[in-house]
Amino acid sequence: MHYSDEERVQIAEKEYRNYSEKEIVKINSNKISVGYVSQVNDKPTGEQSFVITNDYVSPDASLKERESVREVTVLYRGSTAPTVTNILNPLDPDFKDVRSDWVKNDLPTAIQILNGGAPTVTPQLKSSSETLEDALKLYPNAKINVYGHSLGSMNAQYALANVSKSSLERIEGSYVYQGPNIYSLLSPEQRLTADQLTTSYKVFNYIDQKDLVPLGYGDGKKTVGAFIPVEATFLGMFSAGAQHMWGGYHYKKGALVTTTEGNALLAKANTSKELARLDILKQKFSTSGGGSLSSSQEIFLDAMEARAITRGYKQTVQTEIDGLKKWFKTEIENARELWKHTQSDAERWGEHLTMNEIMETLASSNVTKGTILNEPVNEYEQSLAVLKSSEQEITILLKNIQEAIDKQLATDKELANFYF
Repeated sequence: MHYSDEERVQIAEKEYRNYSEKEIVKINSNKISVGYVSQVNDKPTGEQSFVITNDYVSPDASLKERESVREVTVLYRGSTAPTVTNILNPLDPDFKDVRSDWVKNDLPTAIQILNGGAPTVTPQLKSSSETLEDALKLYPNAKINVYGHSLGSMNAQYALANVSKSSLERIEGSYVYQGPNIYSLLSPEQRLTADQLTTSYKVFNYIDQKDLVPLGYGDGKKTVGAFIPVEATFLGMFSAGAQHMWGGYHYKKGALVTTTEGNALLAKANTSKELARLDILKQKFSTSGGGSLSSSQEIFLDAMEARAITRGYKQTVQTEIDGLKKWFKTEIENARELWKHTQSDAERWGEHLTMNEIMETLASSNVTKGTILNEPVNEYEQSLAVLKSSEQEITILLKNIQEAIDKQLATDKELANFYF
């Protein structure tokens, strides 16, 4: 099932619920069902996770029943938040979880990442890998989706890097949030798997860089999954917990607001996935047609390919335009602030001079309102006007292309219904 970015975050948030086996997992105000909890893991390593199937099918069910499962979602729970009580009081119900999460996993892994890697990883990462491997084996016909936040993100990253080559195609999508980058902890073989999952856009690693927890990102460092920087609001130094728990995230019609870099990468990912889907459809058409395509099928596939490329191009171009518009507006404000500070500094240092004398002194060094403020602002505003005009022209062009494609698709409703 296709979910929006906002709905995927809701799914990931469910990892912090205390579900029981057979319980249904719902999102979007209980309007959408993700599936049924078929397995609850609470392992000695500290790993806590849920295996969710589209229909409830126990891991102990017969092979025939398990083969009927078409979709599996694995949720890896993040760390239990430490408090004065659950750190110091052994009778607190969270005492064991906090020690296991932070002392045995979070802190050792953070030290390893900061030191550039390590020969071994924590037992929890290894047991999380076993959870995903077991799910692939137990439900042999299912597509697998993986979610994780914080420590759960690290668990998911490591588990995905251990997926066998024969099972990679079964990974439908993986969405991890606000966890440290564990790429440096992987073996050469695991890195190859992680790279393959990243370049095929199977894994997306969302990071609000105003959060203190996600270590090891930026500066061109490789990651497990496509690194998607989030355009998040800073909630303040006393709201670190809320910041970490998706608190700075924003959505626009269900789509997560990401940086220019993130938007461009998502555009490439969406186009790549759509073209891959069309390639599979082409193979099905060819097989059913004895190795060839009908003319209507060829026209349909060409139109759909043009549609995918056009949408990706529109998203990429719009991202660049939005980035430039934001930059021009910022530079205009900077010019105004610079002239304001220039005047203030001049008045302070020339307190014994009249305002005319101050302005004459500044002008002698070519420091005037014209050079500092008016000329740059005029140039930026002209560029901004040209950019907005180009944006309108591109929007009209892409709209015309999209309408022509849609018109072509409407000529063969049977194929369109088959695709959608």
